[in-house]
Amino acid sequence: MSKAKVIVDACVHIPGAHIAGRVGRGKAACGVLMIDEQGNEQELGNYLGEMTVPEAEFRGLIFALDQASAVTRWDVEVWMDSELVIKWMTGEYRMRKDHIRPLFDEAKKLGGRFRSIQYFHHLGTSPLAKRADQLAEQEYRRHQP
Repeated sequence: MSKAKVIVDACVHIPGAHIAGRVGRGKAACGVLMIDEQGNEQELGNYLGEMTVPEAEFRGLIFALDQASAVTRWDVEVWMDSELVIKWMTGEYRMRKDHIRPLFDEAKKLGGRFRSIQYFHHLGTSPLAKRADQLAEQEYRRHQP
């Protein structure tokens, strides 16, 4: 049986990230590549505003799951290059970050819209990860002066 695939990536541009003591917040966007059960592709981007990297990864996942639920309610595979988010979503790691918990809970709730959902980590160098990253970068650039 074929499953829909959702490939998600977020980019966060943090000015002066190399400076010691710099707060890790920056302007963020996400890119989503959805491939339905028939192989039809849809490319999406969403500007997220200023946030940390984990917040951006979760906001990207939330956006992707919400958009995917408009396409299918059946079986979904979610692919991300954020190993941390994947391990939180699969339960391999326990969520202990109070500021991330509401985003985690929202993503879990949205995952309940599907008959089944599986989460997979992939390297950012994979072709699908690169496409999602390009979508995120394009969306980020669209919102810069």
